[in-house]
Amino acid sequence: MNGTTTTIDDVQSVPVSDDEHHQGKYSPLSLQKALEALHKDGLVLLKGVIDVKHIQALNDKMCADAELRRTDPNQVYNHGVKYASYLFEDVYFNPFLLQVANAYLGHRPIWNWLTSNTALSHTSGLRQPPHKDCAFAHPQYPYYFIANIPLCEFSIDNGTTEFWLGSHAHASWREQVIATDPEQVVEYGRLGEPLPRINEEAKEARRRVRPPVQPACCPGDIMIRDLRLWHAGMPNGTDTHRIMIGLGYQSPVYPNHSMRCHLPASQKRFFSGSTSDMVEVRASFYDDEEFQKLTKDAIFELRPDYLE
Repeated sequence: MNGTTTTIDDVQSVPVSDDEHHQGKYSPLSLQKALEALHKDGLVLLKGVIDVKHIQALNDKMCADAELRRTDPNQVYNHGVKYASYLFEDVYFNPFLLQVANAYLGHRPIWNWLTSNTALSHTSGLRQPPHKDCAFAHPQYPYYFIANIPLCEFSIDNGTTEFWLGSHAHASWREQVIATDPEQVVEYGRLGEPLPRINEEAKEARRRVRPPVQPACCPGDIMIRDLRLWHAGMPNGTDTHRIMIGLGYQSPVYPNHSMRCHLPASQKRFFSGSTSDMVEVRASFYDDEEFQKLTKDAIFELRPDYLE
């Protein structure tokens, strides 16, 4: 023994105490821990802040939807938000998540993105390249984060996301691949501007400093990721789908006024609810027939107004 200790790099987690659960908010020390993790790592895991029964109900519904989609690719589904029985306050307006969002992004952040991410069963060998969720020269301050809500146990076997912890801290467009070919440009990309994908030189340099990890998480948890953080979707080699819901929150000082959630008008009362002092819901509402066919929630366009 040489007296040295080897530590395994992993996401920092913030447990919730019985008293915090009762109060519906973190203590100053717990909030500090969450904020330190986000600033240092670009990622934090809020443990046990959602009722697991609510997560199980969503998982059952969305796994059934995924099966429909797999058998009929023309089938459109919109994250279960059409149905009042699957709308839970602790999922869509979680007080612990909103407390962290207000502290990290600025008071009354803007909720303008709702999606789900499914790693279908039996997809071994299929993975994304490391990337950031932007195709423009993004700012270098906390301007946006994604809150991912796992609907089952996440592990390496079923494709928990790969994260490059700390890569957000000095992230700039210079580490991204630049679009030089029209065929590289996705719907919201532009020639001469950065694509989401990280270039090989930057990846190799970062790997020597802090290689990527695939942290486990559980139903009831929320994983918050600064949008500048490098990450990649990973393959699911198991027999069951691995699904997570994604909620996106924008800093109130960030100048994007066009991106919106797309939601059913039948559930407008729920989504325009009583938490206006903690979050601005920026959304467009559609009647049920139009919403059933809607695909706008597949486009994540967060370009700032000054780059239009």
